[in-house]
Amino acid sequence: MAQIGTMTTGAGVVTSLNLPYCPQYLIVDNSYNGTFDLTGIDVSINGQSTISLIGADDIDAVAEIKSNSATDGAGGETIIAALELANGEINAPTLIRLTNEGANTNAIYGVSSQVGTAPYRYSQFTINATSNQIFQDFDSVLINSSPTNIDSIEIQWVDGYKDRYDPLELPVLFRSMYCASNAAQFPSAGDIGWINNEDGNIANVTVYTNATGSATCTVGRI
Repeated sequence: MAQIGTMTTGAGVVTSLNLPYCPQYLIVDNSYNGTFDLTGIDVSINGQSTISLIGADDIDAVAEIKSNSATDGAGGETIIAALELANGEINAPTLIRLTNEGANTNAIYGVSSQVGTAPYRYSQFTINATSNQIFQDFDSVLINSSPTNIDSIEIQWVDGYKDRYDPLELPVLFRSMYCASNAAQFPSAGDIGWINNEDGNIANVTVYTNATGSATCTVGRI
């Protein structure tokens, strides 16, 4: 699919794209750039909000989670980034609003490989210091400020097994989906952990923060 737009220059400036369809993937600039250079993204399909994300690192992490690179961004290499908006191209009026991180005028691309039937939905939740929150019915959870502000993560599996994990143990649990080398968390800063539940084997997850500070969790569902 061809270029669908260009970012308007200026930090905090919003570029709005009104499309007759929703592409499967959104790419900003080069897919190997390492960052989308965005501080906000909102997607609405048929007037209903499907994605609302704030924070450059969180947006980059969502765009990188399925790349499964052999290297890592923190080691100097960049992981391919493509934000999955739907499970294919959806033929419905779509509004995409992108907030520029700086003065760039990056090209914007929409890429699809099949007809879509459902959008991805991403939302964010803030967990205060020394608190916790449970998440269920999700495809993925991204945990920011990890491991600095995270005490532990409790995972309840559908087979009845339950355990608490240190954030640094997540790459072992989901090693087929994580980057193969050191500093495997997302994005290039390596401070966002990822729990994958596309196979539906996890019933729920409880994230516990420590006294250091709060944490933002980005939850994805289809």
